[in-house]
Amino acid sequence: MTLRLGALALFLSAAAVADPISKPPAPGLPGHWSISTGETVSPSHDALAFELGWPGISAGYLHGLSENTDIGVKFDLLYGWENTTNSKFGLGLRVPLRMVVKRKDNLLVELHVEPGTRIYTNSASTDFFLRFPVGGTVGIQAAPEVRIAVGVDLNLALQIPHTAFLEIGPMFGFGVDYLVDKNLTVGLNTRFGPQFYTVSGSPTDFAFTTQIVVGSRL
Repeated sequence: MTLRLGALALFLSAAAVADPISKPPAPGLPGHWSISTGETVSPSHDALAFELGWPGISAGYLHGLSENTDIGVKFDLLYGWENTTNSKFGLGLRVPLRMVVKRKDNLLVELHVEPGTRIYTNSASTDFFLRFPVGGTVGIQAAPEVRIAVGVDLNLALQIPHTAFLEIGPMFGFGVDYLVDKNLTVGLNTRFGPQFYTVSGSPTDFAFTTQIVVGSRL
């Protein structure tokens, strides 16, 4: 009888180890993470992030610095000029820094900055931007595997060649992440808003971001 009970205990322990994602960790605990809905990568973990949509395709790497902070680098292949409906080929590099400043129950508040550069070129001209977008996200754990979020970003960019000008774009939107398993998440990230330029007489553009997001934690 003792041997049977011991064997049963070993079987149950093995089953628990084999199915670690049956219930994802609560918000803020190691193993609960996201790409676009505010939660950071767990401490000492790394993740790859891929984004596909408008204004381009992005690939990036994130590293967890602490329970509340991560940092990374992202490369962009662009076909939309500064998130607008104007098409122009470009390349981008940015360094995202994310920080969760508040967690309570199933809600969190995150702040982020993404300094970087963008360069656009065609047969007529080349444009170079120094960028410093800042923003915030409010994420809500809607279900064990689903996190939704609303966000606001302020896109700030300085064009250097030609006529120097400042670009200012307040954007608002939402995101969602679905945790497929403990190391894979898929989702959607969107932002919409006007884009202003300090050049006299320049029109206001409509800018937006709509991307499918895939994250893989290493």
